[in-house]
Amino acid sequence: MWQDVRREVNRLAWEVEPRLTLDLMADWTSTMSSLVAVRRTLGPITTADPIALLATATTGAARTPGLKPVLAPSLYEVATALGTLARDMPDQPDADQRRDIATLNHVAYELAHWVRVRTPDDRANAWLQAGETALDGAIHAPAARSATGVGLAAWQEALAAVQPVHDAPIVRRSVALGHLAILRATHASVDEAKAAGALPAPYADALLASIRDLAQAHKTTLNQIDGRLLGVTRVDQAVMLQVGTAVRQLTGRPEPTEPSHVRLGLLLRSGLGQAVLVANLVGEPAAHAAAARISRLSLEYLINPQMLRDVDPSDAPTPPAHVEPKTAAPLEPRASAGIAPMAPTITPGTVLDGPSILALCRARDLGVAAGTADPANPPELLRGIDPSRWPQLTLEGRQAVTDMVASVLPMVYAQTRRTANAADIRGQMFVELMGAAYRFDPQRTSPDGWASYAWMTIKHARLRGVDDAGVVRKRTTGLRPITVTLGERDPASSTPDPSVVAEERQSVAALARAVERLPASLREPLVASMKGNPMRAIADDLGYSESTAHRRINEARDQLRAELAPRADDRPWVSFDTVTDQVLERAQRLHQQAIPHSPGMERGRGHAR
Repeated sequence: MWQDVRREVNRLAWEVEPRLTLDLMADWTSTMSSLVAVRRTLGPITTADPIALLATATTGAARTPGLKPVLAPSLYEVATALGTLARDMPDQPDADQRRDIATLNHVAYELAHWVRVRTPDDRANAWLQAGETALDGAIHAPAARSATGVGLAAWQEALAAVQPVHDAPIVRRSVALGHLAILRATHASVDEAKAAGALPAPYADALLASIRDLAQAHKTTLNQIDGRLLGVTRVDQAVMLQVGTAVRQLTGRPEPTEPSHVRLGLLLRSGLGQAVLVANLVGEPAAHAAAARISRLSLEYLINPQMLRDVDPSDAPTPPAHVEPKTAAPLEPRASAGIAPMAPTITPGTVLDGPSILALCRARDLGVAAGTADPANPPELLRGIDPSRWPQLTLEGRQAVTDMVASVLPMVYAQTRRTANAADIRGQMFVELMGAAYRFDPQRTSPDGWASYAWMTIKHARLRGVDDAGVVRKRTTGLRPITVTLGERDPASSTPDPSVVAEERQSVAALARAVERLPASLREPLVASMKGNPMRAIADDLGYSESTAHRRINEARDQLRAELAPRADDRPWVSFDTVTDQVLERAQRLHQQAIPHSPGMERGRGHAR
């Protein structure tokens, strides 16, 4: 029954030359009447029904004072399909009321969102947002709060933040890379559910094929965009950091208290991480068809969530017995596993000697083993230790890791001094340090090497920046290259872009004019300083004292800085950890091209004081 409605809804999103309406809100009001008609055929409508709430919100939006007509694709075909469905539904003897209500809510949710994003009036938009929120609650109400749910919420917020800047190639690359990581984790979960019999095999096969097709489309996008040669603004960097954080939450180690079927169910309810929205943001044509198939399969799950079963472990294939290796590195527990943070017992920055590090590592390994071991078959590390003491060993192991991190904590602040978004970067580095504390093996290196190991860990994290979101930052503290557009030029070519050449020429001319406008008393010492002459030679040549020459050079730099600052604001973002004066460094480089030699500056021929 719903095939015609779904076809028209998909055509509304993908039609190349759609039929237009001159008043979107009037068209939506007519469509809302058709939605209400379908809902009435399924049973009485209460005031708390999401369709009734959406109808109220639509009335409020349509009656907004001063609402201007909006030219948009017409909803006529969708309303017609809904009207036909309302007439034919009572004649269907095998209709499933619960399934049809769920499908209607999902269709209404898609249409309400489609109308809201095309409504420019803030007051009408607020009305439609209320109706959309009611439908969202009805669709996702059965889902319990979990780590995956929190990660999906963060991912949805990140996609919302991406939309204003999604035209930037580096941002599109970030979204494609992040969603590709989510698809890989989801593919493994679906494959595992299929093997255990938790999902019907035909449904799982169709879902796996769609996931692989969408992943291949993302790989095509990544191959087309070379992130190493693209500039990035502060806004782009903040958005990509948000994307990377959400991806890490979704693809990290699953919570031990979260069943796999709950995690997979949440991913299916989200349309596998908003696949349709991601396809729109990335813009790869091959991604649209695969995302549409995933959306239809997710809708099929919403209609019949019983298809995903909680398989008893005794019914699933028995995995091979796990053999505990004697020298295995301790596993890194998930930071957000519901464990309360512990306070260090040492002052942050305390220098620990080798024996202290060995003792902390020993306590850490015992704690990790005690938290995951089976009392009936304890590992060799816990042989001879009463299992009743294992909870205490777990606490002592967490305390040991906390103390190891506290001993190197000042390194984080040293790495993030004078850095934009310092709080976010520090939070990421704290996570990196916790992982380093669990990975550090005093048997492979000297115990005294913990501080060096921690320093290199956070240094690499600092240089990577937001690499999890797709940013590839050069490992240098120098100025970033000027942003160039790809256009038809080979990104790997060393030939400068014509726009860059034109910009440099304009900058050279502007600098030459600015220097010529300086008074002679300021211009001459500045030019000599730009040529690299020492301060004593400049003072001798011009007949000044060194302090006078130094003061006049500073005055000339201040005047140039004020005049060149507007041009410097157009440059790409430069990290705050550079120690050079960006404006004057660029001015000096350009001045060497514009004024290779200035007359009247020979040694010993300066002006008398």
